[in-house]
Amino acid sequence: MSRTILMLEHDDDDRYITQEVFDEHQYNIKLNFVSTSSEVFSHLANCEKNNVRFPSLILLNYNAMPSNAIEILNELKASGPYNHIPVVVLSGTVKNDIIKDCYDAGASSFIQKPSKLAETNQKITNFFKYWFETVELL
Repeated sequence: MSRTILMLEHDDDDRYITQEVFDEHQYNIKLNFVSTSSEVFSHLANCEKNNVRFPSLILLNYNAMPSNAIEILNELKASGPYNHIPVVVLSGTVKNDIIKDCYDAGASSFIQKPSKLAETNQKITNFFKYWFETVELL
């Protein structure tokens, strides 16, 4: 089974670090990056149109543009074809009201972006172990 992750991340450094850790661990999962919220829906529409498997998981930067993670979650979870896809929100800022809003909108998880490289590696490793070794995804 071919699994993919769709990651909305506009920061090139965050993309690079994620891809490096991903490659280092040789996960058998394809990582697709998009830069804007509108690209998320374009990617999903293309999957549907071309009868390609939807991503197994979507990662959203909370501060996405032009829509933020809450707005994207609301649209994803309201759409029949996409509402089953687990969505993880990533943010450098952690505030209880933001976390609650993300969960209320249908987020499967909320993760604070790590601030140190060693922490980054560990968080990404734990993330993949949970989502791809513990959880059953489509």
